[in-house]
Amino acid sequence: MMTQALNVNLTTELRRYVKEQVQSGRYQNENEVVRDAIRQMQQREIEQFERIFGDYPSAPQGEPTDEDDAAIQAAIQRHRSGRQAVPKP
Repeated sequence: MMTQALNVNLTTELRRYVKEQVQSGRYQNENEVVRDAIRQMQQREIEQFERIFGDYPSAPQGEPTDEDDAAIQAAIQRHRSGRQAVPKP
């Protein structure tokens, strides 16, 4: 698998936590800590989606298509446009 570099700015507390994870031996290096955190985020999103739509018989199956993505983006834009049109109290 090909990898690409990503620079991330962390707070002092998060940086300390990442270093502690490596020093404890749980991870071999800082990259592993970040990759594992991202994988866990992905898993939480999948589990949340399954909790919401798992028992819903009309839930979409498989990965979203390009058409699905375009429809979602259009709905977001419509929502944002409508929100901006409402005057703030």
